[in-house]
Amino acid sequence: MRPDPTTLLGYSTTLFLIFGLYFTVSEITHGKRRKAFWYSSPFLAASVSGFFFTSPSVIPGLWGLRLGAVFMTLAYGLGWQAIRTMLGRQTCLKTVLMLCMLSLAVSATAASTGTLHVASSVLRMLIITGFHFQVAQDLFYSSRTRTSAERLLLAVIVIYTATYGTLALLTDVLPAPLGSLPTMVWAIILYNLLVIIEGVFIALAMIAIPRERLAAEHHLLTLQDPLTQAGNGRAMTIWMEQNETSSTPYALFLLDIDHFKAINDCHGHTAGDQVIIAAARSSQKILPQSASFFRIGGEEFAVFLPFIDTCHTLNIAHRLKAAFTQDVKDIGDGIIEATLSIGADIRHSPETSWLEVWQKADAALYVAKSTGRNAVVMGAAETAD
Repeated sequence: MRPDPTTLLGYSTTLFLIFGLYFTVSEITHGKRRKAFWYSSPFLAASVSGFFFTSPSVIPGLWGLRLGAVFMTLAYGLGWQAIRTMLGRQTCLKTVLMLCMLSLAVSATAASTGTLHVASSVLRMLIITGFHFQVAQDLFYSSRTRTSAERLLLAVIVIYTATYGTLALLTDVLPAPLGSLPTMVWAIILYNLLVIIEGVFIALAMIAIPRERLAAEHHLLTLQDPLTQAGNGRAMTIWMEQNETSSTPYALFLLDIDHFKAINDCHGHTAGDQVIIAAARSSQKILPQSASFFRIGGEEFAVFLPFIDTCHTLNIAHRLKAAFTQDVKDIGDGIIEATLSIGADIRHSPETSWLEVWQKADAALYVAKSTGRNAVVMGAAETAD
């Protein structure tokens, strides 16, 4: 059975129209009219392009094919805007429209052959390549942790960027719509397949990525203390499991706010919450980025800090304690006074379990609390201000 380009174009036109209508209905149903426009626009533009390519004779001369080409170019540009919308970035429609109008203007001055025709084809491919490059760049810099759908889409876009860039270089030796030579059936089929495959990938990614991101946000909330935004006890357990076999030496700090019940009783729970927040804020200022900070109880915290030497570790603990005392003075009218007690221990190798390190740090914290508080204790030897 001989492939029929017209039938294949008809299928792709229908497919893109279905995707466009799906995103329109889906987003409007959820009250997201702006997203409905941006998500559906590339697919609707592609379906208009398919219409002109399927029935170019509806407009005299070469204008049917020209409009088909410019609407396909527009579809790629709008696809870039749809991805930016999905990633929460501002759109730049003017840039897309200007480039599409430039492509149409050059195409309008060209015949079906000749230098201008080749230049028009090269320009169109370069613009499409540029749109793909921008999508790849936006996806790459979207976040530090990409979802699996984002990683897959990024890989697909990179492949298509390279593909269209290669087609731009080979325009003068390839048949239309891949290049500028007279049209051949295989070229129409190949180009249409490229468009369909990419369109399906993008549509499925635009459905999957928001859902994966929402699931990731929900998972993060289960690991986050709502008051301080620090990790909670569950997050700490996961961290210890992930670092169970790590050969990196770590210092463990157990922090406890001294006389916290008295602070709540004298100044109220709102003030108590501010004191807890001050402990988290002080930790952000003093601890290095390599440290991990968790709130494990009402007024209790744990810190895992890459260990350099004992002097360095104690210095950080004392700075943290002093910063907390100072930060608490900024609460309300400055009448609240609070101090920290810190118990610490070192895990030099994975041969020592986290439980053993925890028990020693907890014992050190008990010593700090029972000998006057506002102290840092490392193991069994007390070091206080």
